[in-house]
Amino acid sequence: MDLRQTKLTKEEWNNLEVPTTGREFDIIKMIHHAGNDVNIFIKNTQTFLDYIKVTTDVDKYHYYVYMKYFKDLLVKANKKQNLFEYDFNMKCKKKMELKKADIIKLKNFDKKVNTVKNNIFEYNIIQIINSLFKSEKKANYVYLLNYLLNLRMTHFNKYVKAYITEILNFYTKKLIKNDYVKNFSKIMKMTQKFEQHKCIRLFDHQKQIITTCNSPDSKLVLYQAPTGTGKTLTPLGLVKKHKIIFVCAAKHIGLQLAKCCISLQIPIAVAFGCKDPSDIRLHYFAAKEKIRNRKTGGIFRVDNSVGDLVEIIISDIQSYLPSMYYMCAFNKKEDIIWYWDEPTISLDQDKHEFHDILQRNWKENIIPNVILSSATLPKEEELTNFIMGFNAKFPTMRVHNVISSDYAKTIPIVNSKGYAVLPHNVFSSFKDVKKSVKHIENYKTLLRHFDIKEICEFLMYIHKKEYIKEPYTINNYFESINDINTNTLKIYYLFVLKKLKSNYEKIHNHFMEKRQKMYESCIKITTQDASTLTNGPTIFLTNDVNKLALFYLKVSQISNDVLEPIFKRIEENRVIINTMSEVEKEEIQRLEKLGSQMKEKDHSKNLNSSEYKFQQTYIKKMKHLTNMLKTVSLPKMYIPNSEEHQRKWNSESEEAFTSDIDDDVVEKIMFLENTSTESKILLMMGIGVFSESNCVEYKEIMKKLAQDQKLYLIIASSDYIYGTNYQFCHGYLSKDLGNISQEKMIQAFGRVGRSSLQKTYTIRLRNDTLIEKLFMEETHKPEVENMNKLFV
Repeated sequence: MDLRQTKLTKEEWNNLEVPTTGREFDIIKMIHHAGNDVNIFIKNTQTFLDYIKVTTDVDKYHYYVYMKYFKDLLVKANKKQNLFEYDFNMKCKKKMELKKADIIKLKNFDKKVNTVKNNIFEYNIIQIINSLFKSEKKANYVYLLNYLLNLRMTHFNKYVKAYITEILNFYTKKLIKNDYVKNFSKIMKMTQKFEQHKCIRLFDHQKQIITTCNSPDSKLVLYQAPTGTGKTLTPLGLVKKHKIIFVCAAKHIGLQLAKCCISLQIPIAVAFGCKDPSDIRLHYFAAKEKIRNRKTGGIFRVDNSVGDLVEIIISDIQSYLPSMYYMCAFNKKEDIIWYWDEPTISLDQDKHEFHDILQRNWKENIIPNVILSSATLPKEEELTNFIMGFNAKFPTMRVHNVISSDYAKTIPIVNSKGYAVLPHNVFSSFKDVKKSVKHIENYKTLLRHFDIKEICEFLMYIHKKEYIKEPYTINNYFESINDINTNTLKIYYLFVLKKLKSNYEKIHNHFMEKRQKMYESCIKITTQDASTLTNGPTIFLTNDVNKLALFYLKVSQISNDVLEPIFKRIEENRVIINTMSEVEKEEIQRLEKLGSQMKEKDHSKNLNSSEYKFQQTYIKKMKHLTNMLKTVSLPKMYIPNSEEHQRKWNSESEEAFTSDIDDDVVEKIMFLENTSTESKILLMMGIGVFSESNCVEYKEIMKKLAQDQKLYLIIASSDYIYGTNYQFCHGYLSKDLGNISQEKMIQAFGRVGRSSLQKTYTIRLRNDTLIEKLFMEETHKPEVENMNKLFV
């Protein structure tokens, strides 16, 4: 990870001006306005009345639309099944009749109704009703209908809703809750297809923290929520009523927030690599004093010392104190929030260059409102010295805990042999599994990594063998179908484990004998196992990046006959590029010399004609050298998951993910100096190598490719996790990460599955000792020890 505390480059400034667009902009805009209303939401799907933009006389329209568009479809479906008597002919009262103008409006809609059906919620519901009547697995579709009904869509046709309610009442009397659990992994996939219908709302933790920060007291907020759930965007909502100093160790995270702020026209300042407040730079929106170009109107000079308008300062760790003094010069300190993102970065190490900076920031801080935001923040009871120190400085301070327990996603952990791991197949003794359950109940974020299919199979086996007492069975534990979901099933799994004392060993042995592998093999990710890496990029974390990169280059079975010409071309291009650099250097020196000659009148008469000749010679040389450069490419059969590659390894998969790297990017990488030849070959395979030995330009290109999801695989050190918000679908932890802390492991897991939609995600461990380390309470917590030692 690049944790250098440096000023922004011109390119980084320019990138901030690229606007956030589409659905991403809608979401950040919603978060911003949530500062005034935490219940704000974005509609994702339209009902019939939404589509035709009706907001008045809704009841009249409900009746007319039902009779004209939906009634016959429902009658036809019901007749095929002949379930029960239902009066589809709703009586019309006089006041329910539409005006002629409204009817004409609907007749115009008739022309396009068939082309837009798939985008209208009621038609989607009716399709599911038909599927329910045809299917033998009624529980799957009953659950799905119930799920969609509970989405509470605005202006959902009340007559269609009434019929669905009747269907649900009919089937829920016939089905038992075991039916839903038995098929729940399939049910979950069905509901995921309809995720796009859900309204987009704030996460509960975002609502809670915005509400908490509106209280007038000094506060220390311990903000813990899973990665990928919007923690770093929460300041967009807080800024409606507070001034914010957002601090992060990784520049990339701060720049992402800055870009969102600029897209929303929030006045910001940036503080990267600052030694004092004079180094802080304002964005144009925040500039009170500025000079414009009279002709173009563009701003070319800003007075950065006047920060009255600044609402958010985005700062690195080194620049916190200058940011604090700058913000306090224009605002009351009580109106400011220090929002510290990932405060435990570097605290897993006994010694780190950041420690002195962090300690000084905390000691000299005068802001009474602090938010510590992390997916793995230590608990309040673990931070006694830390909190006592803060309380001594701000006696009226109150501690607020904002903890999210959202673990609806399933991102299973797969061990080195290809099996999904859960407590019941890891621990052989009841004593150990009980300890593990206690630990997991305190760190529920771990439940995100419990495979729901394995859980349901476990629960059904327990009930089949009657290993659990009647009061604790599925049918008694869950009151209704509405209580059964991914979160509640995972909690129920923990509950059941604690009740299996006398039978646990027998159950454990059964599952160890009967369990099936998720993957026959996981490690051959550039050859026959590549097709198991689906839906998106993969990240592989290791302590020795170069060693792992060379290993995958070696096992990719690229023959010397293929590699030698490529190596030769790269070397030939390197010589040509070096020559071009020398020619360019000579030209610069000549121009500098020419500039000094122009100052002397005696030498200025005949320079024009000779200068023209020199320029032409230079242009010809550079053109000739450029033409000598040769393109470098790798046969497609060596690019993981390309069509040719899949044919070679007999592993065709529609969901297999492959790289998509443009030729001009490959060309840029090939021309870079201080980048290993092996890294260049791996790039052509779609593999980015974040090695210290590779140059900064290479890393910046890799970051851009990772952000755009162009790479197949990224190989990086464990510190890289703090510097990326990119979406990965699979993650590997290598064998050499045996000493990784529990917190850092969970942070690493959090890089996977950040998308809003559930896809096929996995965490794959090459070192099985990490499993027990994860599932058991860690006695030695370096992050906790360092927080209590440094921040007092």
